[in-house]
Amino acid sequence: MGSWGTAIFSDDVAADVRADWRDGILDRVPPEELTAKLINSYAAQADEPDDGVVFWLALAAAQHETGRLRPDVRDTALDILDRGGDVARWEEEDPGLAKQRQQVLERLRRKLAGPQPAPKRLKRPVPHGVAFDVGDAVLLRSPGGKRAIVVVVGHKPGWPKGTENPVVELLLWDDAGELPTREFMATAPPLFTDSEVPNRFRQGPARIRPELFSVLTAQKASAFSADIGEVIAKGIPRPPAGEYRDGSVMSGDVIVSGVQWRWFGVFMDQPRYEAMRELTRAHTGPRRKRWTDLFKRGGLS
Repeated sequence: MGSWGTAIFSDDVAADVRADWRDGILDRVPPEELTAKLINSYAAQADEPDDGVVFWLALAAAQHETGRLRPDVRDTALDILDRGGDVARWEEEDPGLAKQRQQVLERLRRKLAGPQPAPKRLKRPVPHGVAFDVGDAVLLRSPGGKRAIVVVVGHKPGWPKGTENPVVELLLWDDAGELPTREFMATAPPLFTDSEVPNRFRQGPARIRPELFSVLTAQKASAFSADIGEVIAKGIPRPPAGEYRDGSVMSGDVIVSGVQWRWFGVFMDQPRYEAMRELTRAHTGPRRKRWTDLFKRGGLS
């Protein structure tokens, strides 16, 4: 899952839906028109079994909290909740978290089925992001004591409008106690994934591709801080593993996932993290040979 918690908006798709809904309201797009626009924009997710649940519940919750819940969205969300939502998927990951998710969905159902609040006047949110430059290497720490390194390889437009989200690669690094060299951080493979967005035009097994992460900072609680990690190097000359700016996850060379900084710590303590590390080891070799010439010229001192 692209989730960092059991709350409705603790998911990259859900957070994007909420941000896009609020942006549209702030831009004075009529709610009915905005609803149709979002359904069209998230068509791939809305039609997919797992992400479809996340999309519709997020859209209904975002509309409810702004006092603009559309009847058709409410009915779709209530139907999903009546059928159990996505608790079964959470049960496969962690029975304890599944119980928490069940409680979250029950609270949401009561809100959607009950009296609706009046439309609220929204204000442009204050940015909470910490600026990162391309080439910044960040050491991250998990609650379980693991460490990992990400390198900023680009930026994508963020939320609120006018902000930028750092795009990072999570390195395949075996932590032996000492921090890696600049050469290592420039050449180590990014973690690969076998996650595949359903595509009716594509057949065969899931592709194995690098996964890049666009780090979201829409709320104060999601801001980068010293308890999450620290910048350990700057100016690491590391080009991205593939084109990330179009957000392509069906035909592109990489997958781009939206996450929060704290998600990395949670992810590092999960079995999926180790599975991706093993997958990467099995499908990668040394990075681009052109880096060798750069080191000979003294580009990484």
